[in-house]
Amino acid sequence: MKILPVLVISIILAGCAWWPKQAAKDGDLLTKHVSANIAVPQAYANLQQGFRYCGEKYGFPQCKPAEKNGAALCDIYPDKAASEKPDRLLGRIQLSPEPSGTKAVLRIKKNAPNNEDTLIAWEIFMSGRVREACP
Repeated sequence: MKILPVLVISIILAGCAWWPKQAAKDGDLLTKHVSANIAVPQAYANLQQGFRYCGEKYGFPQCKPAEKNGAALCDIYPDKAASEKPDRLLGRIQLSPEPSGTKAVLRIKKNAPNNEDTLIAWEIFMSGRVREACP
């Protein structure tokens, strides 16, 4: 009978733990909504090119294949080694189609260094003006 209270307490405490795959709360993230007059595939390709051109200065993306509705999602890590550790997520870029082109939601951890500059760079990547972010 002494095991039952220990088991119940363990389950309760386990529910409060920060699991690596658990998403950051909205309050922990700085969010920017942007639009571009280009289709999602082009915005996605521009993002990829931007990350390649700038190296890991603004993060290392791990992107999932586009969904059937055309939406695309990239998790951004501070460096390539961190991509193996989901708890080290730096931010997330979500692209979705809209009638006039692409709507993007850019999110980065508030405690990330240069977080606002990084969001601006990601927006520049999406537009295809990579050299402006990384001269």
